[in-house]
Amino acid sequence: MITWNRAQWRNHFAEILLSGDSAEIEAATAAALAAAARGADPASAKREGKAAAKRHRERPATTALAWREQLATRLFALPPRWGWRAAPLATRPAAPISPAPPAPRPIWAEPPRPDTSALHGARAKAASRLRWQVAFTVLAVVAFFAFQTRIEREVRALGRETREVYEVGLIIVAILLGLSVLGALSGLRRAQRDLRAFEQPYLAFRAEERRRHEAAHREWEQAVRAHAAAAEAARWQAAQAAAGPQWFPVRPAGDPTRVDVLGGDPRRHGWASLLVTVGASVLAAGERITVLDMTGHDVGGGLAGVAQARGYPTHRVDLDDDGAEVELLAGIDRRDIPECLAHAIAGRSDRDDPKQERALLTEVLTRVVAVLAPPLTFARLAAGARVLRQGSGEDALRPEEVSALAGQIGDIDQNEWTARQLRFLAARLDLLGALAPGTRYPCPLWTPRAVSVVATDGGRGDRKELVDRLLVELAIRALDSSALGGFLVVAGADHLGAHVLTTLSDHARRAGVRLMLMIDQPRGEVERTVGTGGAVCVMKMYNHRDATMAAEFVGRGHRFVVNQITRQTGKTFSDGGGDSFGANTNQGTSTERKRRNGKSLSDSRGHAWTGTRNWSVADNLSTSTSESRVYEFIVEPQELLGMPETAFLLVDNSGAGRRVTVVDANPGISLLPRVSTAVIE
Repeated sequence: MITWNRAQWRNHFAEILLSGDSAEIEAATAAALAAAARGADPASAKREGKAAAKRHRERPATTALAWREQLATRLFALPPRWGWRAAPLATRPAAPISPAPPAPRPIWAEPPRPDTSALHGARAKAASRLRWQVAFTVLAVVAFFAFQTRIEREVRALGRETREVYEVGLIIVAILLGLSVLGALSGLRRAQRDLRAFEQPYLAFRAEERRRHEAAHREWEQAVRAHAAAAEAARWQAAQAAAGPQWFPVRPAGDPTRVDVLGGDPRRHGWASLLVTVGASVLAAGERITVLDMTGHDVGGGLAGVAQARGYPTHRVDLDDDGAEVELLAGIDRRDIPECLAHAIAGRSDRDDPKQERALLTEVLTRVVAVLAPPLTFARLAAGARVLRQGSGEDALRPEEVSALAGQIGDIDQNEWTARQLRFLAARLDLLGALAPGTRYPCPLWTPRAVSVVATDGGRGDRKELVDRLLVELAIRALDSSALGGFLVVAGADHLGAHVLTTLSDHARRAGVRLMLMIDQPRGEVERTVGTGGAVCVMKMYNHRDATMAAEFVGRGHRFVVNQITRQTGKTFSDGGGDSFGANTNQGTSTERKRRNGKSLSDSRGHAWTGTRNWSVADNLSTSTSESRVYEFIVEPQELLGMPETAFLLVDNSGAGRRVTVVDANPGISLLPRVSTAVIE
């Protein structure tokens, strides 16, 4: 048995449930999982899920109504906005961060003293020597003065010479005693000086350490004060983070004449959310809003529900297979009906312009409209076209109308091409007649109510394209006649071509109506018209080519990058040398005459050789870099592919400069407790 997890069941029901309601999908997923847990097979689990989805759709709408009322109350109370932006870093309170505590208070540690025991011993020995010397001198002086009289009497008795010797000896003894005391005192001073000189580096080091300790203590006190200030700031930031706004409303700097919405999810939840958010602002400003929904996903239903909950009158027309009780041609001058229908039926692509077909259809419809009396319905117009083609009567026409038309058959070329065009015209008018058959009391397509929603079926086909083109042509005529005003939204009209959208944009600009075009894939000629009104909303993309095109439109920024690094390495080696050789020979004869005659001969020879060798080696290395200016996407395509469904990039050219802002159009943000009422410009 195959078992699916929650994600697989959710994807399955998201594909088969047409509503796309997330709550309905979750209810079906939960029922299928419960059935699978009871042992049911996948088919039974699917049936259980579908039944749960049906019960969810048929539940009482009191909860949804209360939610709409709550949402409407909040949306219409806020200032005009297109969405919300998360609080920027400049205004968003930082997350509270507890500051790190300061380091422990520095404690003074006495540096170890050097070993001065030997110097202290020398000083003590010198001091002891000085004390003994002074004591001995004092005793000697005391003893001398005690026996001075007797000694001098004895010396005088010995004679004059003895007295002279005594006096000289007395002086010498006094000098010796004084010198001994001075020597002992000098030794003490020298010992003290040596001790101070030895302790001087230690004292300087201790003083420096003391200064460092005091500086560290001052820094610690500053750190304590800074910690207290940081703790207070953290408490303030925590209070701001708990009470400050996290979302700010965003709107364009000016009033753009045209807004292009590019991309969007397949179920159009993003478009519906943007319509609710923008539409509430438009209604709160006293304007009305008209939505042409060509997506088949009920894009304007959310806006209509919120407006009804707020008490605004709404109007809705659904042009589907069941037919609509609406008079599509109401409010259009009879002279404009032929051209309007000819443009809608003949159509036009970005590659060709069927001027001949449109001219023939206009001529035929002009003749038919001129003959037919009110009411002017599509069935009567189709019958008139068949009369001009075949010349036979029709039950939908009066006899006099058939006769008048039959009399004009000769004015129209009767060839094969004309017959095909008339047959095509009658078939298209019959299709439109089935769409809006007309009743006794049909309602008009355009009303002066605050919210008007005109919706067509989804998908693609000839009938779908015909109905969409007709709605656009009717909207153009309504703009010219001032039947439409305020804000016009066309959702899913990119398949109609750039020419149709440009024409609609021109008429809306002349009528003073702001236009919003919601385009899924802006390709071909449509891409060239994007952004001509001043504002573009780029939503989630699913195709890489569309994402690249949107990124190109958002723009590129420049920066300087290193694009080249050149490294050169070289090595030079030189080697050289040389040698030389030399020789010399000397001969001589000398005669000496002393005691006998004689001669002496001398012969000397010499050789010299020198050799030299030199070499050198040189290495060189050079590196160079070059920078260039490169342009890169402001927003990368992969970021557009991964955006949330309700988020978009607002590219605003309506003001003095160009601004790109990330905005979320989810209307549920208005129910959050921390949404600011101040708009960020």
